[in-house]
Amino acid sequence: MIELVRVNNAALAARLVHMLGQRGIRAELRQEQDGQVLSVAADRFEEARELCQAFLASPDDRRWQEDAWHSNAPADVPRQALFSGGWFRSLGLVTKSGLVLCVLVYLSPFLLGDRLYAALMFPPSLDGLAVQPWRVVTPMLLHMSLLHILFNLLWWCDLGRVIERFQSSFQLLWITLATAAISNLAQFYDTGPNFGGLSGVVYGLLGYLWLYGKVNPGAGYQLRREVVVLMLVWLVICYVGLSGIVANSAHLAGLLSGMAIGTAVGLWRRQRPA
Repeated sequence: MIELVRVNNAALAARLVHMLGQRGIRAELRQEQDGQVLSVAADRFEEARELCQAFLASPDDRRWQEDAWHSNAPADVPRQALFSGGWFRSLGLVTKSGLVLCVLVYLSPFLLGDRLYAALMFPPSLDGLAVQPWRVVTPMLLHMSLLHILFNLLWWCDLGRVIERFQSSFQLLWITLATAAISNLAQFYDTGPNFGGLSGVVYGLLGYLWLYGKVNPGAGYQLRREVVVLMLVWLVICYVGLSGIVANSAHLAGLLSGMAIGTAVGLWRRQRPA
């Protein structure tokens, strides 16, 4: 094996190994004091060198991102500043749509009174879902305070952007609808129909990315441990000190359903033939 390149970023180095592997070039990675050292077989060295140069020149090029999802190769998650000019443009269609819809619904009482909120709330009984089935998911659009919507939308954009960028818009859409329905039903059975918010979905996306990264670590975009710990601690705080004003059942059901989906999808992606 001949040394090809040294890379300081471990995730980027792992992406490079997977990219080469998808092209039939066996590569080895070892850790040294000055970074990750990547070596390849001598008979494919020139081909690997050209691919490596192209990759490192533009690691965020769309062709590498597509390889990352379809082949389970890892992908770095770029972190733009929240209020930078490119932040909104960095969001995918589903993430942007969710953001805009929540904001419009939040502002609607100033123009329409409570009519839209009433139409989007969970029905008083499950029989109402037979006539208006969309109301099993639309409570996710309802927010009761500025702090409530800001907290939820910041997490929605951060987590949703990862799924939509490195998997697909459809993937984010169906996971959102599934975790919304499950978390809303759980909250209805616990406290009745008077609830709202995107937090059940946020916990669903958290659980999805957390377990997806655990069972399919080659994808390379695992959640940081601090993020998971923070959200789990907040879940416990809400159960202990805010049980009367927070939709705890929605949080827990969203988290568990997201974890189940993330486990299933991660295992399927990991075991799927290249």
